Amino acid sequence: MKKKIIISNWKLHGSICLLNTLLIPISKFYIKNKNISAKLVIMPPYIYLHPAKKIISNTNIELGAQNVDINLIGAFTGETSINMLKDVGVKYVLIGHSERRKYHNEDDEVVAKKFKIVKDANLIPILCIGETKNDYIFNKTKEVCKNQINKIFDVLGKSGFNNSMVAYEPRWAIGSNQIPPVDFIKKISKFIKNYILSRQDSTEKLFYIQYGGAVNDKNIIQLLNIDDIDGFLVGSLSLSLNSFINLLKNFNHT
Repeated sequence: MKKKIIISNWKLHGSICLLNTLLIPISKFYIKNKNISAKLVIMPPYIYLHPAKKIISNTNIELGAQNVDINLIGAFTGETSINMLKDVGVKYVLIGHSERRKYHNEDDEVVAKKFKIVKDANLIPILCIGETKNDYIFNKTKEVCKNQINKIFDVLGKSGFNNSMVAYEPRWAIGSNQIPPVDFIKKISKFIKNYILSRQDSTEKLFYIQYGGAVNDKNIIQLLNIDDIDGFLVGSLSLSLNSFINLLKNFNHT
């Protein structure tokens, strides 16, 4: 079976203490439990990427970044370029997370530019797409996801999603304890897969589909049964050592 990919997004949480009390035990767990059928990607805040890389260097855990700037170099105070991320060992970059769209006004055009920068650097972008609560209520989820996907094809062409990831995240589920009905997630993940396949330059599925939004160590059991989901984007739960390890243990039984 192909390994699922678990993305652990720490968001604006981090400290040297957290690296010691969370990431070191998780690394030891991965070394000890080699039969876990999931690849793990850790996404701490920028300032902790380098020390995190040192901690995971002897494991198969990989490093990801929560964001990237659209510029490569220059007078852009406070920003971080894709070259800097690559230099410290980042392999995956989260693009267009709903919190970036909401709090930093990132529209689909900016998101597509960032996606292209990551691809051009031969790293793996994780495009976050998903609907608001109103979109969900008025049955516009497919339309919203389709429009967000289209912008990537507009900028990168038919091969845009090759070697990339798409994370379906209902925006209204993030930070809550509620996920959509499993049948709904099945329907949307299947739609995303088929729509990208219909527009790309290959009949082969060359991308991964993630689910994110209120994933925890309880509902993961249901979510694992969705055929078109290749992994999960986990937020707040990944900051709780016991809960996150409980979640990972479920991948012993897939």
